[in-house]
Amino acid sequence: MFARRRRLAVAIAVTIVAVIAFAVPGNDSGNGASMAGADPDDVTAVGNGTNDASPADPAFLPDVDPSIAPEIITVNVPAPPSGTVLNGTASFVRWPQTLGLRPCATPHALIGAVITVTNLNNGRQIKCNNVSIEALRDGSVIVVHTDVFLDLADLVDAPIPVEINF
Repeated sequence: MFARRRRLAVAIAVTIVAVIAFAVPGNDSGNGASMAGADPDDVTAVGNGTNDASPADPAFLPDVDPSIAPEIITVNVPAPPSGTVLNGTASFVRWPQTLGLRPCATPHALIGAVITVTNLNNGRQIKCNNVSIEALRDGSVIVVHTDVFLDLADLVDAPIPVEINF
């Protein structure tokens, strides 16, 4: 019974010494991964030559501060010459919401330009606001909102020959 106690005491002592040996920082025994209480930045792996499992940030990229908004770039676009006159055909389309505008669309004038459209068949004239500068599919010079087109001609007459002035 006394021998059993002595073996138990020796096993406890050996365990305590082993725990202290592995827990002390700066100990070079083992692979370095089981150092309890050590700073993770000081741990180096033995055998494969790598220092850390996570990749380092590239040195050439600046730190990005999310609180700073990107700079607004101002682009100067020359206005078309005033008094521009074009001849061509006009057609119509119904825009879902006009918001109080008399909308029309032509790629020849800037968005927001007030365009005078003259029907060359009957001399009627309207003024409309350019709301789009996309190219027109049907070869027209201008496309006018349906309600505005009715001031120029009947819908069955479309496309009509027109002169636009802006």
